[in-house]
Amino acid sequence: MRNWVDRLLAITKTALHLKFTTTYIIKKYILKQILTLFFSLLYIFSAAQDQEICNCEALKKARDSSRKTDSYHYKITRKQALTPPFKFISIQYLKRFSRSENIIDSLETKIASAASKVLSDSLLGNYKVRDSIKKIEFAKQYGDIPWPLIVKTGKFNNTIAILYQTDSFFNVKYYLRISMDNGETWKNYYTGMEKNNNYFFKSNSQFPLWKNSHHLQIEADIVRMTRPLTFPHGGPEYETLKNNALVVINIDEIIKDSDGDGLNDLEEKMELFTNPHSKDTDNDGVSDSEDNNPKYKTIDNDFTKALLAAIYGEYDLINNPDPLTIEFIVNLKTFKEDFASQRERYNSYSNNDKKSFLDRLQYDVIVTDDDNLRRADTLGKKIIFLTSKEFSKYVQQSFSNLYVPVYSKLFKCDDKKDTYILIHSGVSRGETYVITRVPEGWNIKVINHWIT
Repeated sequence: MRNWVDRLLAITKTALHLKFTTTYIIKKYILKQILTLFFSLLYIFSAAQDQEICNCEALKKARDSSRKTDSYHYKITRKQALTPPFKFISIQYLKRFSRSENIIDSLETKIASAASKVLSDSLLGNYKVRDSIKKIEFAKQYGDIPWPLIVKTGKFNNTIAILYQTDSFFNVKYYLRISMDNGETWKNYYTGMEKNNNYFFKSNSQFPLWKNSHHLQIEADIVRMTRPLTFPHGGPEYETLKNNALVVINIDEIIKDSDGDGLNDLEEKMELFTNPHSKDTDNDGVSDSEDNNPKYKTIDNDFTKALLAAIYGEYDLINNPDPLTIEFIVNLKTFKEDFASQRERYNSYSNNDKKSFLDRLQYDVIVTDDDNLRRADTLGKKIIFLTSKEFSKYVQQSFSNLYVPVYSKLFKCDDKKDTYILIHSGVSRGETYVITRVPEGWNIKVINHWIT
């Protein structure tokens, strides 16, 4: 235990002395990993708290229900993997075809070359190398898309198409960027497809991207998952079922945008769960494509403040002899000013560069049935709030969609006045919050932690 503590102290000292050239986000991430490791060590050498917080029948019923229904399977049959997911997709099998193992990832090659010349093998040193090379390569763009993300481009008369993938970790999605005026203006379309679910599109495809004015074509491996991403064991594993597929895509269905809000119907139905026939799903006066919370109007009340403070706040901790307990006070009278100063401090250290086109595509997904949380201020981030029912549908589309944070309803204790329970289950960790009204506003206590 002593050796682990010494290592933690050394890492913490390094993190706290990072130069300001390293962004606040990186520093916060590293410190968060330190705290995560610290709590995981405490769990190794201490018993986790698992006491009954209070009597809450609604919470018990919710837990019983989730045990019966939360069953998601990554394994699919060979037939399912080989069957096109949409009617606008057809598959041909080639006798002569490109091989995915011959694809050269120029970005990773350059990163590996640069990393080999760096003396330090530290996490931070390697991160800086990767970050700097990536910025250089991502600055090289076509149609606002960084070249490392482009799978294939093609031109048919004056219409240009770019098939590209998102810069994501868990679920890399395929999009189309199309210009019908020779590159003067562009529109963006979600294809409904995701890398390795069940297609891996080949950037070395020998076929032109355009088959005709209504169809695109791209060579692909057809794969299926044999082992999902697990913590701490590693990334997902796949088997190749067919390595000679030519995927033919009728783009007429993909480019449908029934309400003209700049989001194609496929994206609204499959990813955002917004109304494809309404430009402003929540009727708040902001178009779905521009709205940071397109499904729900923002409200402001004592409960939204408590939830924001629990999830995002940075407050002075109350002295507590229990090292597994985090506890702080949220003053409702000064909440607006306190939270504004936190955001201002965060923004001063964050990367304030102008957002790229791809940055505007990024959004978080949070699953919750709590109406106050769904309507809380998203603090300038785009967040798609899914109900548990919507989440079940979302996961059926792709097992990778499982890796999103889930927050329970704010459950009221039956036997304690003005006391509530909020449970968070993340990708690799979770917490139980006890939120109690006090004269100043709210007392928030994190009493249970779990880490995988």
